[in-house]
This record gives sequence, C-alpha cells and structure tokens, in this order.
Amino acid sequence: GSRQGNFLCLLTSSGPASMAGDPEKDALRQDWLTKFQKAAQADSWGQVVEAQEDYQRLAAEIAAKQSVPFIASRDKDMMQRLCLCLSARIQGLNTLNETITPMEMKALEPVFKALFTGEDLGAFPIEAHKFQSAQLVKPSLGGEIMCEGEEHSEWQQHQAVLKSVVGTVVSLRIEKIGLKDAQEYIDPFITVLVVDPRTNLLDTHDTPSARGRGGTTHVLFNHQVYLNISLEDMQREQAALFFEFKHYKPKKKKISTRAWAFMELTELKRDEEKKNIKLH
Repeated sequence: GSRQGNFLCLLTSSGPASMAGDPEKDALRQDWLTKFQKAAQADSWGQVVEAQEDYQRLAAEIAAKQSVPFIASRDKDMMQRLCLCLSARIQGLNTLNETITPMEMKALEPVFKALFTGEDLGAFPIEAHKFQSAQLVKPSLGGEIMCEGEEHSEWQQHQAVLKSVVGTVVSLRIEKIGLKDAQEYIDPFITVLVVDPRTNLLDTHDTPSARGRGGTTHVLFNHQVYLNISLEDMQREQAALFFEFKHYKPKKKKISTRAWAFMELTELKRDEEKKNIKLH
C-alpha cells in the first residue's frame, strides 16, 4: 500500500483487539489509584518513611504526565491539585507541620477514581489553602523530558532505565513513518504502548513532535525510546508492542490517531538494524 512505517530496533506485539476504549488512560488511572492506596495506607499506619517515598514517586509520575497532549485540560487541573496535595503531605511528614492530615489524604481516593472518566465530583475534597503553597515534587524521568537537549534527555532516560529495569533493556529507535499526505499533519508524534492480552498497559511513551518531513511522503522522528519493562517480563506477560501515529486537529481542538502498527514478540531481534512495519 501507500503507507509504510520504518522503525528501528527491538519490538513486540499480539493484535488489534487490545486497542478497544482508551487503554492508556484506564491503565494510568488504575496504576495511580493502586499506588495512592498503598501510600495512604502506610501514612495512616504511621509508616512515615514508606508513605513519604510512595507519595514522592506517585507525585513525580503524575507531574511527568502533565505535558502529555492526549490528557484533557480538566484532568490536568485535577492532576495538578493531586500533585500539590501529595507534595504538601510529603512536606508535612518532613517537618511534622501538618497542613493535610492522613484522614484528609484518604478523601482524595474518589478523585483518583474519577480521573479521565469525565465524572464530576463537585467540590475538591481538600480546601485549597491547605495545599496551594506547597513546593511541587519534580517530574520523574518517564520519557517526558521536553526541556533538555534531545541527546541529554536520551542519555538520562537510558541511565534511569538501566537503574530500574531488571533483565534485558529494550530500546527502540523510531526513525520515520511513510504516509502519502505526510506534509499535512500538525505536531505529529508517536505513542508506543506495551500491552498484555488482557489489555493492561504495561508501559507507554510519547515521542517528541516530529523533527521534520522527508520529502512529501515521510514524517521523520529519529527518536530513541527506552522501555521501562524488560524483554523477559514482556515475554512472561505475552506482551504486544503498539505504535500509534497521532496528530493535532485544530478545528476539533483534539489529538487524533491517524494510523497504528504492531509487532509480535517473536519479531523482536537483538541489535537489528532496521525493520519496516505495516500500518493500519
């Protein structure tokens, strides 16, 4: 056909059935809720160090997603407030000067449950003056580093993954995607998703916006992605690797998915130079 995506390096996949609904947001919500419940539990039991560490990690993860284009501004506002509450509680545990109590932290659970669902909870459960002046936890290195130079950012991601992944580290170089109307897309980027057969999201990364166009038929990315899950864990989970090509539609003011591709785990090759994947 007229569409051909060129991706470099190690990859995986199972099939298009797992793309129903919005697995990215559902998985994020579930992941954050579980982590929050664990942290709040430690907090209510007086396990100060565990609570601080868990709140810190969660706040950094949420902060890292603040710049992701597929999240609506209303949800980003809620994420900002959650981050501030987590940050205020961490500072309270540090200084023993509580602005937010463990009981009030538990009241945030419905907010986590409502994220990305469109559900309106009415008033935010914690009064703004208790968290507004908190010093925000910084974003974690989850592939969302936009402010640094690209090479530095890739190096940081690589270092972070080497520390956190136990087993074989998988990196993918996304080189370019072939589309006959390549010139027409605004701020195109690619989302890489690692999904298991039950549609649970195991890992996700957004590339930065495309670096340019190759002639009239290719969108160029030339971006390295380091997965936060090992090759062995993906094999154990029978994971699939999906690539979604997304772009901004100004008239509808939203991000739209134009095409997607996937690979089977068996197609994963160590240090493979180049692989072409069919687009759907």
